[in-house]
Amino acid sequence: MIFKRAIAILTVIFIFTCEFTCVEAMPGVSAQAYIVIDAQSGRILKSHNENKRLPIASTTKIMTAILAIETIDDLNQRIEVPPECSGIEGSSIYLRPKQMVSVIDLLYGTMLRSGNDAAETLSKFAGRNNPEGFISMMNKKAKELGALNTNFENANGLHDDNHYSTAYDLALISAYAMKNDTFRKIVSTEKYKAESMNNMFYNKNKVVYQYKYGTGIKIGFTKAAGRCIVASAEKDGTEIIAVLLNDNNWFNDSYQIFDWAFENYKCYSIVEKGQFVKYTPERNPVFIGESFRCVLTDKEIKQIRFEALIKPELMSNDSETKTCGTYNIYLGKTKLGTGYLIR
Repeated sequence: MIFKRAIAILTVIFIFTCEFTCVEAMPGVSAQAYIVIDAQSGRILKSHNENKRLPIASTTKIMTAILAIETIDDLNQRIEVPPECSGIEGSSIYLRPKQMVSVIDLLYGTMLRSGNDAAETLSKFAGRNNPEGFISMMNKKAKELGALNTNFENANGLHDDNHYSTAYDLALISAYAMKNDTFRKIVSTEKYKAESMNNMFYNKNKVVYQYKYGTGIKIGFTKAAGRCIVASAEKDGTEIIAVLLNDNNWFNDSYQIFDWAFENYKCYSIVEKGQFVKYTPERNPVFIGESFRCVLTDKEIKQIRFEALIKPELMSNDSETKTCGTYNIYLGKTKLGTGYLIR
């Protein structure tokens, strides 16, 4: 497994570039900026202008939804639609002032129909107990995830000159969000019956039903941003996330990227949790504490190098922790990831 190391405890994903071996050239992409990553490890497979700050339209709602899911305890509760959240311009699920709607229906309405009214209703409710408000929570979360070239001014993605992100940052945010089972289920859904509204939502993101291996996640459009898409697909354990900003051929470009990635890369398990590593000089066994996997070409897998760094002071039975060191995974001289060792 190659590292992604979500270091964390937060499960933060650090995206890294590793141009180590030649692969078949990727088809041309018309996006102003794009990035293609391995969802597990964060490895960048291809990119262009990935750090350029651009408007991102409704792909904003990826952060809105994941933060609402993490903040609101009961997703089945019904909440009241604030009057100011009804009648917002752009995409809508046509909420009425003071209408009672379940949080889960609002989440589906946000991610499948791109309802600006749904996104704003979620933001008001999820941020109600935070003195600085939901937008501040969004920006704080972005920084925690390493999305340092991102700034949110609203929860829906309507244009604001100071509302922007990058392909790189959106990949970070999206890879994180797709680790959440609830979020993943929502964005992979083709159609959904909103019980509290007696309505049916059909997913605007055609990736989930047009592309054989599609798994999500969100599209967006404004005149300023153009057509923006974050798309994901999984085949034989390999999951790819593609972010394309201002791309008139957004869906076809996504499908060509996925075909290219699956043709050239496979997901390999490098080390598994519980796997024996070695004995210390005192004959104490050391094991892998966390698994690591990553996408590699057939040539690259033969050039993987493993390094174990054991801390003798942590090997004592008196130690309060079972962690006794770290390991590093290298492809040539490039560190792909790291993890911890246990005794």
